[in-house]
Amino acid sequence: MNIDQHLKVAQWHIEQARMHAESGDHKCGCPINPHDKKAIDAVEAGNIQPEDTCSVG
Repeated sequence: MNIDQHLKVAQWHIEQARMHAESGDHKCGCPINPHDKKAIDAVEAGNIQPEDTCSVG
């Protein structure tokens, strides 16, 4: 993905989280995939590093 596509995906996730928080009714139930888990762990550790290659696959 290019930069613009990454930003659009991030925007989508932020808006989904915001809408779920406002409604108080989150029913997604999606399991955390390995790529998202890696991102969550990096954010929680305060250690976000640039990725130069795709980490999915």
